Amino acid sequence: MKKVLYLHGLESNQGGPKVDFLANEFCVHAPAMDYRDPYLWVKTAHIMENFQPNIIIGSSMGGYVADILTEKYGVPSILFNPALHNRSFDPAIKYPIEGEQADPQERKIVVLGKQDEVIPPYITKLMLENNFNYKIVLEEMGHQTPLNIFIDTVNKYKNEL
Repeated sequence: MKKVLYLHGLESNQGGPKVDFLANEFCVHAPAMDYRDPYLWVKTAHIMENFQPNIIIGSSMGGYVADILTEKYGVPSILFNPALHNRSFDPAIKYPIEGEQADPQERKIVVLGKQDEVIPPYITKLMLENNFNYKIVLEEMGHQTPLNIFIDTVNKYKNEL
């Protein structure tokens, strides 16, 4: 059974229907994330090394952190409206410096809401569209990812990652 690390967004809570869905499909770890914690990097590194997920799924700020973890550990990811820009603050986690990155071939599925007014999708698309590691998927949604789109996306890509 694949292991999934799920990282919720900044204003979201741990658990909920998305985690319930993941728990029925995978061995899931969905920790409560405090993105303002100065020890965030130490804590996420501990999770990665002990849980050793096969896939990381993150939403908004969780998508930003998932993107960094994919770069560092070489674990593929699904990123829903990742906060790659327009963040209200930068959490205590940084992209790996040269030589600290894992295999750059790991895929990242990036799901962007066409109506997202928090993290404008056109900026994210411009940032990523020339990077072959990112597959960009545009959906009819805002910043919040509806459960049906979340489920459909995970089911569509779970075997590709």
